[in-house]
Amino acid sequence: MTNTTTPPAEPESHDENDGAPAERRGWWHRLRPMTRRTVRAGFAFVAAGLIAGVLGMLTASYTGSLGPHAADYSVRLNGEVRVDMGPLGALIVDSPLPAQLGVEVLVKEIPVELSDPEANPVAGLTADLSSYTQFLANPQAAIDDAAQGLITDALGRWVLIWTTLLVLVALGRLAAHGVLRDAFRSAWARTGVPALSIALAVVVAGVPLIELTRPSGGSGRTSAILAGTPLEDARITGRLATLVDHYGGFVVEAVDENTAFYEAARQNLVSAFEADPEPTGPTAPPEPADIDGADVDSGADTDGGADGVGVDGAGDDGAGGQEASAPPTDDAQDEAEAASEGPAEDEPTATGEPAENEEAAETPDEDGITTSLVVSDLHCNVGMADVIGAAVAGSDAEVVLNAGDTVMGGTSVESYCVNAFAAGIPDDVPMVVADGNHDSRTTTEQERSNGWIVLEGEPVEVAGLRILGDTDPTLTSLGAPTRPQRDETVNAMGNRLAQQACELEEAGDGVNLLLVHSPYAGRQVVEAGCAPLSISGHLHRQIGPRQLGWGVQWVVPSTAGAGSGTPTIGPLNNEAVMMVLRWDTETGLPLEYRMITIGTDTSALLSEWFPFPEQPTEYTEVSVDQE
Repeated sequence: MTNTTTPPAEPESHDENDGAPAERRGWWHRLRPMTRRTVRAGFAFVAAGLIAGVLGMLTASYTGSLGPHAADYSVRLNGEVRVDMGPLGALIVDSPLPAQLGVEVLVKEIPVELSDPEANPVAGLTADLSSYTQFLANPQAAIDDAAQGLITDALGRWVLIWTTLLVLVALGRLAAHGVLRDAFRSAWARTGVPALSIALAVVVAGVPLIELTRPSGGSGRTSAILAGTPLEDARITGRLATLVDHYGGFVVEAVDENTAFYEAARQNLVSAFEADPEPTGPTAPPEPADIDGADVDSGADTDGGADGVGVDGAGDDGAGGQEASAPPTDDAQDEAEAASEGPAEDEPTATGEPAENEEAAETPDEDGITTSLVVSDLHCNVGMADVIGAAVAGSDAEVVLNAGDTVMGGTSVESYCVNAFAAGIPDDVPMVVADGNHDSRTTTEQERSNGWIVLEGEPVEVAGLRILGDTDPTLTSLGAPTRPQRDETVNAMGNRLAQQACELEEAGDGVNLLLVHSPYAGRQVVEAGCAPLSISGHLHRQIGPRQLGWGVQWVVPSTAGAGSGTPTIGPLNNEAVMMVLRWDTETGLPLEYRMITIGTDTSALLSEWFPFPEQPTEYTEVSVDQE
């Protein structure tokens, strides 16, 4: 009987390409192992990035503002922008974004942060109304703010999810001892695992997608009041629709009036610069102006204004080419506060010599000149944002000096004000700001996020100028008493900055300018002769530029038309004033200046150029009563 031996069966192959066509299997295995690993790692890297990008975008959220309200923004996939006002109803518009992307805005309460329990409720409601009006007058600032917040959050989530996925893949390979694919294939081959895995994936991905893609179902109705506006196709639900029908007309009219006013003012200012033979500086040294330490009317030419260049507005009281009207009276609350913070008896008096002020015999070359635009007390009048931008462009300013009070109460929801002013200024022009008593630490962070240089007690060098300043130590909100932001008074801050400027001067590293909001913190440094110029705001009127102590003090008026008992919303109730100041960067001293005045009738007036007051040769006293 023949003994036959059955040959042993060949071991089962675990090649990852079993079942694949021979030519493909051969192509892949002809690659070097390192190449195959690199390709697989690259594929995993890109796939993880794509998945993370989608998840980051769909889960993005942002907490910002909508008018005076805090608001939560989140991304949706229903092709709608829905503003949910809670019990009042909602406003729904078709989203302009691609791929059915939409946004849901959940409007929340008006924040009580930075307010005072003893605040006047009527004044608080007035502030809320101002915030509503400012938002409606320039909604693009709030929209840009929300868009930037969502994009930033989506990018952050993308990076986080991407990193997490890559770490999980790496940990999986380590846990599987380098045979992750074999372990996955083995698990997938078990009965029920594929079906269970697919069902789990559908549930995990499907449940959130159902919520993200859920539309409003065509609920709500349009309002005839909004015809001709960007919201004419908006659907409004609940009591909000009734409110829009009754009061929407007033809002639309106010917004249109506000937009038309500031656009006319901007165009008039552009035209005034185009008509001016000396838009960026005098062609010859200007004639001396008679200052005598007295007040100079905001916007008025000191010699009558006959040589000013202006464009008339639509009203009968235009200031184009004529002497501007008298400056607005002081803001009652700020004036009372300033008086309470007036010079103390222990305020240092000048005992030293004046700062070095040798000027060149001839006008310096333009390469040695820096042009600055000075603004102050903007108080959230976002209508002036593009007007300020036009002044920067027309004067060829290289830096904007902001003497503070950019917002009204220093709340988080006022970020749209800071964003609007930042958007109005060319990106290549820096903004240096000394926060005022209406700005808070929250405002400071908002300004920093827009790239502004916030003065906080240390000198900075910008556009060839060395500038010292600090934030105001007090905080004032509408309807609430002024209260400290830190353990320091306005006078104490002025004394500290004066001492610091003197120490820098002695070390041969002096400053050209002290920029602070309150003039009562700006006196000491020029009285001591440790800086040639101090610029402040706060009083909403102009004082100087005048010789004081061993230097020059300049209190500038409001660039928002702020005045006593008049809001800074809507068309101007008082003149809005900006100053163009040119510097000799070699000597570090101001050369000449001019006033830019926007009238209540949209007129724009450029004053003639004036030589800046020289540094005093002897100590100059000025009584507080003049302020």
